[in-house]
Amino acid sequence: MSGEEVIKAEGICDVENTIFVAVGKNVKEGKSILSWALKSFAGRRICILHVHQPNHLFSPNDGKLSGAKLKQHVVKACQELERLRLHKLLNQYLLLISQAGIQGGKVWLEINNVEKGIIHIIEQQNIQWLVMGAAAETHYSKQLSELKSSKAKFVRQHAPTHCQIWFTCSGCLIHTRSMNNSLLSSMESLSSPEDNGGTKLLNHVDDGYEDLNILEDASRSANKIVKVEITGDYSPLHSKNKHEAHLHRATSQPLLEEGSFHRKASSDERSRLEHAMMDAENSKQRAFEGSVKRWRAEEDAMEAIRMAEVSYKLSKEKEDQRKEKEEILTKQKEEIERLKIQHDLCLKKLQMIQEKKLVLESQITESSYAGKELEDKIIQAVELLISFRKQRDEMQIERDDAVKEVNRFRKLVQDDADEYCTKNFFSISFSDIIEATQNFDPSSKIGEGKYGSVYKGIIHHVKAAIKMLPACGSLSDSVFQHKAEILSRVRHPNLVTLMGICSESRSLAYEFLENGNLEDHLACRKKSRPLHWQHRIRIAVEICSALIFVHANDPCLVHGNLRPTNILLDAKFVSKISDFGVHLLISQNENSNNDDPECIDKGQLTVESDVYSFGVILLRLLTARPASAIVRDVKCALESGKLGSVLDSSAGDWPTEQAELLAYLALRCCEKDPLDRPNMLSEIWPTIEPMRDLCTPHSDLNTSSQGSKGQRRIPPHFVCPIFQDVMEDPHIAADGYTYEGDAIKGWLYSGHDTSPMTNLKLDTCDLIPNYALYRAIQEWQQQS
Repeated sequence: MSGEEVIKAEGICDVENTIFVAVGKNVKEGKSILSWALKSFAGRRICILHVHQPNHLFSPNDGKLSGAKLKQHVVKACQELERLRLHKLLNQYLLLISQAGIQGGKVWLEINNVEKGIIHIIEQQNIQWLVMGAAAETHYSKQLSELKSSKAKFVRQHAPTHCQIWFTCSGCLIHTRSMNNSLLSSMESLSSPEDNGGTKLLNHVDDGYEDLNILEDASRSANKIVKVEITGDYSPLHSKNKHEAHLHRATSQPLLEEGSFHRKASSDERSRLEHAMMDAENSKQRAFEGSVKRWRAEEDAMEAIRMAEVSYKLSKEKEDQRKEKEEILTKQKEEIERLKIQHDLCLKKLQMIQEKKLVLESQITESSYAGKELEDKIIQAVELLISFRKQRDEMQIERDDAVKEVNRFRKLVQDDADEYCTKNFFSISFSDIIEATQNFDPSSKIGEGKYGSVYKGIIHHVKAAIKMLPACGSLSDSVFQHKAEILSRVRHPNLVTLMGICSESRSLAYEFLENGNLEDHLACRKKSRPLHWQHRIRIAVEICSALIFVHANDPCLVHGNLRPTNILLDAKFVSKISDFGVHLLISQNENSNNDDPECIDKGQLTVESDVYSFGVILLRLLTARPASAIVRDVKCALESGKLGSVLDSSAGDWPTEQAELLAYLALRCCEKDPLDRPNMLSEIWPTIEPMRDLCTPHSDLNTSSQGSKGQRRIPPHFVCPIFQDVMEDPHIAADGYTYEGDAIKGWLYSGHDTSPMTNLKLDTCDLIPNYALYRAIQEWQQQS
């Protein structure tokens, strides 16, 4: 016990003659203990003893929630409320005592430990008589004889020895702890049998307890309700010994028996005593009424505090609600701002979407118009497709008929191939040669070269150019005959046709070409007219085509003596190469007359030798200069950018781009190293073949050279590559070229399975009529 606890008491004036009843917050159990005390000690002064455990919420020593953490007025209000509740509880017990007609008092202490608080009050108040509960009423039974409550056990064990304690439960006495013997004897001496006036003894014979002599206070009028605050070790009843204390109380508050009082007092004193007793009763009544008023004031105060608590709670709730509403309002404002921003963004997006909508609508409108146009075009395309399919069906039927006709002709060719070859190639007797040349009359001689002289004559009623080869070499007549027949089978529109041979005189009969050779036209000999540049480009294309043809032959054939004198021109100025393969018919000891440096060094003819000769011919066609220094002159002119200075002006105005292209190509062909020369098929032909479209047909060139300017130019693709004339019945072969029907059929019927243009083997010998070209030719002829 710290000693700082304050014991508070009301209505205590005689502790030794007062029965203290310990009660708790359980009013039912407290009333049961109090009822037993009132019954057992009838007429004795009763004082309520209560130990109050303060609420931890407002305890200044508690760390959970101290007054510093609450508002000061709230703490004070709650503490006051708790105090009022305490007094209300104690007043209920006092009301029971008052209803029993007994004066009462109360003493209480605020402490956390109840049992220690009871011991503290006993010690401080010097309590000698105490009644308290032995156990909770729920533990009561008839066999209950021991203390069940831990508080009761603690008080029994630690209470001072001068205090006698009665322990009850459910209105029954369970146990009694007696005071010590010395104190008991002292009490007996004070309450001897001589004092028989108003003294009453309470004997509990059944329990075997000592008699307790309690003196009634004769002057009950002096029994006023007094509030006393006792602190520390002070007690008005403490003295050095118990006997002196009893003497002190006897002198301070004389207790006289009624009998002795009446014997000694006079009548005046009796009246004063009665008057004092009446005053005491009135004071008691007034005190009781004041207590009732005070109780009601306390209840009103408690109600006011409760209302204050309710108001505080309501105000706090309103404050919390206000804060919550403010927070909600703030959040709503933020949400409104956010929604406003989103609204602005949505408006912008909506505006953009509307603009896009307008654009899309315009696009949809345009698309609908375009769709309608496409529908119309599709309808037209379908109609055109239907017409094309109809034409295709018709052409398929015509193709089938043509295939049947081709098969029929093939059969004829297979049966009459030998007869056809015999008709187109024949042997000539030496007498026929003499007759044709008029016994080799010099007037019939039209040329002479390394491979012999050439005479003009008529053999079998056909004009022919008869070439007399040099003296007989090592070839036998049969070998000569065989090689000549092989050469006669090599036919191309730009090769001079070998008509027959005379083994006896080693003579060759070729078709006769009226316009002489290219050399005469370049040098303007024998009254020959100069060739136009278009004609010269066409001649270059024709020579290239013929060389590709013979080089692709199996086995490969080489001309070996390609020069302008061996390039002949027919009546329509179609160029044809002569003396092809002649070197095969003479002695092998004879050297070639080729200008190729490689051939001169090694004495061997190759395809590259013909490429070199073709390059020289190109330069001759461009410049018409001699071949001796033509390569150097053209090269210098190209390097100096003055190609026009070396071009033949008699050919007309050369197109600069084509002229330079031909010049560079010719110089490449004239490279000394054969490996540096271009390939005839893959490089030369793709370069010069497109130039054919710049050239007019041979018939136009022929008429233009005669000064006629009124005739229309023939489109090149209308001209047959074999007949060199406008086609009347164009047919497409497997090589992709279009020929005159009779010309290509004659070529195939003669036993050829190669292309007349490329000398490559044809995939098929089938021919397809070119109706589109036929209609174009018909329209062109009608317009002309």
